[in-house]
Amino acid sequence: MKRLKLNSYAKINLNLKILNKRPDGYHNIKSIIQTISLKDKIKLKKSKKIICKTNTKNIPSNEKNLAFKAAKIFFNHTNIKSGVKIKIKKKIPTQSGLAGGSSNAAATLIGLNELYKSNLTNSELINLAKKIGADVSFLLFGGTALVQGTGELIKNIKPIKNCYILIVKPNFNISTKEAYLKYDITSNKLEKKTNSNFVEDLRFAIEKEKNLKEIKNFLINDFEKILKNENIIEIKKEMLKKGAVCCSLTGSGSAIFAIFKEENKAKLAKKFFKKQKLKTFITTPIRKYH
Repeated sequence: MKRLKLNSYAKINLNLKILNKRPDGYHNIKSIIQTISLKDKIKLKKSKKIICKTNTKNIPSNEKNLAFKAAKIFFNHTNIKSGVKIKIKKKIPTQSGLAGGSSNAAATLIGLNELYKSNLTNSELINLAKKIGADVSFLLFGGTALVQGTGELIKNIKPIKNCYILIVKPNFNISTKEAYLKYDITSNKLEKKTNSNFVEDLRFAIEKEKNLKEIKNFLINDFEKILKNENIIEIKKEMLKKGAVCCSLTGSGSAIFAIFKEENKAKLAKKFFKKQKLKTFITTPIRKYH
């Protein structure tokens, strides 16, 4: 085998609790994460060196690209004296909280393991993923999971019920690094009114197969407390007006997702936001794929 094609799926954080800042500068979190059908497409081809190309101008093609970084880590770990040409067709918006870069890295690790018949175990792949980014470990497998630590502690849970998930990306980006910095600066001033157990409460609601309306109270994202962005607030209001069961920010944003029971309502909402010149996608939950 000399080449391989892979899908690289986005994720949403159904909720997100920031626990504390670690001595290494990273943050411990607790979150229920879900992969969705929105995806990039990746082609891998054996090469003498690592080459990374995308169809988007503002995405780097060097080690700042997580797929490139994943390839370098893979070859260093396996001592394979070779390379790979990575072509990424991007559809997942950048700096949106949808983990497009992390997903590309996860797909690259999986693809290289198959392409070079390295027979790395899941544990080995996870150890490599930890060196790349917080969401990469989860995105090796996807599905619905309770994720803790910096993203490396993953417990698969019962899948969320079938539904339609509308993604709306505002016309601005949010840097994850800057969002965490802002959280560190303002977290001591925040009012502690929210239920601190909302992540476990959502897990219980999903696993007990409660209807979608009963999970809406647990779709809480700690980043929303510090962003307080009027555009995000207005988009969420419109989503609910258009029939969404619930909606929330994903990750550190800037994308917002809304869960609909009926596809036609999701399509009407998509049409509305598209008229506002916003990037919109109708997606569905993706179950564990590896």
